[in-house]
Amino acid sequence: MTRKKESIKEELLALVDEIGETVLCSESEKDRIRALCDELLPHTAEPRPIENQQAAEGVWRTRFASFGAKHSDNQPMQHMSSLMLQSFGNLPKVPSQVRRLNQEIEQTSRAYNNVVYVSNEQGTANGIIVMAGQYSADEENPQRYSVAFQSVSFNPGDGQSEQQLREDFGMDADVPLAKEFRPPKLHSDIVFLDDDLRINYGSLGGFYVLERISEPGYSVQLN
Repeated sequence: MTRKKESIKEELLALVDEIGETVLCSESEKDRIRALCDELLPHTAEPRPIENQQAAEGVWRTRFASFGAKHSDNQPMQHMSSLMLQSFGNLPKVPSQVRRLNQEIEQTSRAYNNVVYVSNEQGTANGIIVMAGQYSADEENPQRYSVAFQSVSFNPGDGQSEQQLREDFGMDADVPLAKEFRPPKLHSDIVFLDDDLRINYGSLGGFYVLERISEPGYSVQLN
């Protein structure tokens, strides 16, 4: 018997809440989350999201991530990383703790940005990494956003100067905080989408549960 969408969503988000963001989930928990995501797919409100781009526009907070990439797949949402790993190697190898991962999508510019909120290794100071990308349509797959990340910037938090950011993260004055680079070929399939929940399956084998939040965009202007 097919379950109702709200019942599946409720179980999925309850499990995500139970696991939390600081503890690595077990393989059985990850398998259960993936099974619930798969169960939601027929209930998507937007089976062809690339044709209704406004539906995916907004600020989305990542609630659960199975990253896929080798360097971060066996990590909880909040984990020790580095500026280098969070920027495709375009920022220096400075230890940092991932605190929150948002995605910001804006249809006019076709922006598809990863906004990574990090703290320094000691947890005493914050910074914000913006991986700026643009999406394009895939003619053969209306769920697929082909994404080209083209630049990265490392930004001070509220009330923090660039100089203070460098000092807090141990970065020399001559180290660039922004860089453009050749876009890697990536894609993200939006396999479920409704007013407040989005599920993505990524090109590196990861899958993500994201919840729409009402805060303004950090890297994009939203109407």
